[in-house]
Amino acid sequence: MAKETRSIDKKGFSNKFFEELDKEHDNAENFAKRQKELKQKHRKKRSD
Repeated sequence: MAKETRSIDKKGFSNKFFEELDKEHDNAENFAKRQKELKQKHRKKRSD
């Protein structure tokens, strides 16, 4: 069985590393957005 090779950039990072980094960044953005929405929802309930 041949080992799967990944392309590596000039600094030695594989594309998979950057794909995972992008995914984590997207997850963090979504999480922050959700936290903001919950915070606003909670604030609304308090003011009622």
